[in-house]
Amino acid sequence: MKRNILITLAAICMMGCEEFSNYTVSGDFSEYEKNYYIPAKVDSVCIINDSTTSASAGEMEICEVEDGKFSFCGGVERPIYSLLRVYMTVEYEGEKHKSVEQIPFILEPGNIELQGDKFRGTPLNDASVEMRNKLLDLEFKEEYEKAKKEATSFIKQHAEDPASVYLIVEMTRCMEARDLLPLIDLCSEDMQHTNTGFAMARDQIVKEANAPQAGDMFADFAVEYNGKTTRLSDYVGKGQYVLVDFWASWCGPCRGEIPNLIAAYNKYKDKGLQVLGVAAWDKPEETLKAIKEEKVPYPQIINSQEIATDVYGITGIPEIILFAPDGKVVKRGLRGEKIDKKLSEIFS
Repeated sequence: MKRNILITLAAICMMGCEEFSNYTVSGDFSEYEKNYYIPAKVDSVCIINDSTTSASAGEMEICEVEDGKFSFCGGVERPIYSLLRVYMTVEYEGEKHKSVEQIPFILEPGNIELQGDKFRGTPLNDASVEMRNKLLDLEFKEEYEKAKKEATSFIKQHAEDPASVYLIVEMTRCMEARDLLPLIDLCSEDMQHTNTGFAMARDQIVKEANAPQAGDMFADFAVEYNGKTTRLSDYVGKGQYVLVDFWASWCGPCRGEIPNLIAAYNKYKDKGLQVLGVAAWDKPEETLKAIKEEKVPYPQIINSQEIATDVYGITGIPEIILFAPDGKVVKRGLRGEKIDKKLSEIFS
């Protein structure tokens, strides 16, 4: 779940078609809700992008979702990188909570349809999703050089349109920040500087690129809580592999990764693995409550707030980093089955 970074946004949400109409954005959230990591129901949606000024952001229309379905229509003069903001009611530990997700897509002429958790149906959306999936597959197979070449070719081809923006923002999930910087330079000046969402993503990538990456020695930090100071160096660089999870109790995807981390801890702890949680951007009492609810068995650094995330250039959590016994970064951005895949390579 990305930390909410509020950009200059505005509403396009329209229930009726205007006189100038050349697009529809529609879909059914049934599959989306079914595949969500916890029970969820989508309540309403809106479309946000750079089409209007921040002064009108307060006028943003929220469109109700009925029986899981939604539909917008309107007119757009040129393709625009956009987000569908999804307002949901989710349930965990028997309690209902409000949550917000954002699904990226390109607003362009044609019939744009939500399929699962991705938008398809128009040329730029289809091309962007296809390339995104291809790169994720190459990254999972650890064919990094091939992934870089494919991404470079795609960005060059789409330097003047928002497909380049879409791909780079999406690839922050799996590609090293230092590999993304050259791709940003391939984009046109218009794409780099007139798209607010991309401008902020660019700043995030630069921040992460200047933080420790794979092959770099770890950077230490210290956190005070309840009269005690805890440092990352209390765990990292002590002769063990250490899997560090930067998380928060309110972050749904963070909670979704905890079972994977517990499984890794139980499977490899006797072979030389330590797992460490670093609670960021969270109230200590909420962190402790979540630790108890999730039955987390490994140690935690509590109340780091922005200390740890600033050191590691983290703008979205969960961020899971594996450190080698000597303290060097092995891999950033581990999620889901990638955790066990990397650990099995090491401990087999």
